[in-house]
Amino acid sequence: MQDEPGRLDRRKIRIAARGSQERRRHARVPLQLHGRFWSEAAGENACRVIDISPGGARVLCRMPPREGSRIVLMIPGLGRVEGQIVRREGQEFSVTFMTTARKRDKLADAITWRFNKDRLGLEEDRAAPRKPGRGRARILLSDGVVIQANVIDVSVTGAGFECLERPRVGERLRVGEMSGRVARILDNGFAVVFDPPEAEANDPEAA
Repeated sequence: MQDEPGRLDRRKIRIAARGSQERRRHARVPLQLHGRFWSEAAGENACRVIDISPGGARVLCRMPPREGSRIVLMIPGLGRVEGQIVRREGQEFSVTFMTTARKRDKLADAITWRFNKDRLGLEEDRAAPRKPGRGRARILLSDGVVIQANVIDVSVTGAGFECLERPRVGERLRVGEMSGRVARILDNGFAVVFDPPEAEANDPEAA
């Protein structure tokens, strides 16, 4: 029995949506992190991550391994991840991670947290379990009021905050170096969408 056209179109849409989600999750972000790597040929060496995603990273080191080499990358805050060198140029090399889906998800959370922590001026909650999305943020509202809020979750484009205060939807605010607007009100707080870099640079209210 052949699929009905509408059912087939919906299936294609779901497949395309999953593909787009996977590409977004594997988009590399600039994140300067010092670490170490180990390879069978070169042993253990210091390195610095230039950019990274749950699927791979670009790394700088003094003596990069040859293409095709298997390495173990060890980065404070992100943990230990195995991969294979797919490209080498000068003192830089690109590595594709060889991980399970569960490990990629955990790595995505850790990368997102590290990427946003300094930009948003987040203070990690040391009493809470060490996992992404836990911390305290100082939020400056448009009327000059400053509130402290718990971070519920955070991504490259936005964040959710838990607090008693409820700014109005659309109100501008700042969190650390980032500016944005209240996107919606939650049962226990509110969600913010951050301005893209070009909008923040051109918006006089963001200064």
